[in-house]
Amino acid sequence: MSATLQRDQAAQLARSSPAKALEKARGIEDPWFRAQALAWVARFTDGDPIAIAAQAEKAAAGCDDDYKRAAVRAWEIAALAERGCLPRARKALGEALKLAKEIQPISSRSEALFLLMQAAFAISRDEARVIGDALKSSCPVNEHWRSKRAVRDAEKMIAGEVAPRSFFW
Repeated sequence: MSATLQRDQAAQLARSSPAKALEKARGIEDPWFRAQALAWVARFTDGDPIAIAAQAEKAAAGCDDDYKRAAVRAWEIAALAERGCLPRARKALGEALKLAKEIQPISSRSEALFLLMQAAFAISRDEARVIGDALKSSCPVNEHWRSKRAVRDAEKMIAGEVAPRSFFW
């Protein structure tokens, strides 16, 4: 069974049976998909979302490049914020931002920062604006079409013209 399918199954279970979802999420070998699945469980658990989010953070750290290590934390950040764990969400966002600003190539950096900015909206518009500013300052739009798209879409989100993505549905 693919890691994507395993993640999707854990996500589907998270709302109705978080304990079963946690067991399934922990069994996903690919760290990116394990981190996403664990974030789903953190979002919907009856237990301690911070403890489960810490497992998502650990899974993210096991990814094989900086883009993945930073970008996948968007799910963890959104889960923490939606559960009201704002100090921990801000801490995770700061850690991911520090790493994301150094990602090479610039196209991957812009994608990671754009994902993090969307997760930051779950904390506050001000937090999202900080990430949007980092995106603009570290991803010049003339360097890559992905940077141009990310900056354009980020500005629309910050202006309230476009809604950020939903990480959990």
